[in-house]
Amino acid sequence: MDRYFPALALCTAFFELAAATWVFRSPGRANVLRPTGLILIFLAGYQLLEAYACGNPSMTLVGRLALADVIWLPPLGVWLIIQLAAPDDGLFRRFGKGLFGIAGGLAAFILLDDQFVRRTVCQAVIATYHTPGPVYMFYGGFYQFGLMAMIFGAAKGMIRSDDPSVRRHLGDIQMGTIGFVLPALITEVVVPQSSTSTPSVMCHFAVVLAVFLVRMTVRERRIAADGMTAPIRTCQV
Repeated sequence: MDRYFPALALCTAFFELAAATWVFRSPGRANVLRPTGLILIFLAGYQLLEAYACGNPSMTLVGRLALADVIWLPPLGVWLIIQLAAPDDGLFRRFGKGLFGIAGGLAAFILLDDQFVRRTVCQAVIATYHTPGPVYMFYGGFYQFGLMAMIFGAAKGMIRSDDPSVRRHLGDIQMGTIGFVLPALITEVVVPQSSTSTPSVMCHFAVVLAVFLVRMTVRERRIAADGMTAPIRTCQV
């Protein structure tokens, strides 16, 4: 194993866990705050699992747990967008549930197949998971598709919504998603060897999404305090 520095992952995880705790304790719409908090928890979970995997590279189960963890980001992001933009739209809800079903199947396969991650190689602040086989290609395709669904779904929601606060919430989700996807893609172009470390690179940049979700929650708390949403209730874990 090359020298790995876990400080970035641990600091990011601390911020995301603190943000998630604050989100869950915030006043506002539970159907908005719950997926927001869960996104932050799963992002933090990946950071902690990566740091542990890089400290114990022979334990491939931890690498598999990291990949099984992060696959839930796109379904949760899409579900948050649905709750904001089209909570009563049956077609969108079925699409969101379909993403959860695929993510669940992938997570189960990853955890049950002890060869899904053959080894973990870590260098500086990046982890590379050696994952031979076609299932990982499907995994990557599903993840990228889910991120595109978040970006374009937020755009569609902004077009169809007449509520300025909803449009601002969706704008935060869209900008937060673009804010980590685009730098990750640029990194892969500038540093070609990072193309085999896509989950790690994207999750480190995903702190940008976490910051935008915090900003969205600040607005949600303000709306709740002003009595502008209904129903308003404290979101409990």
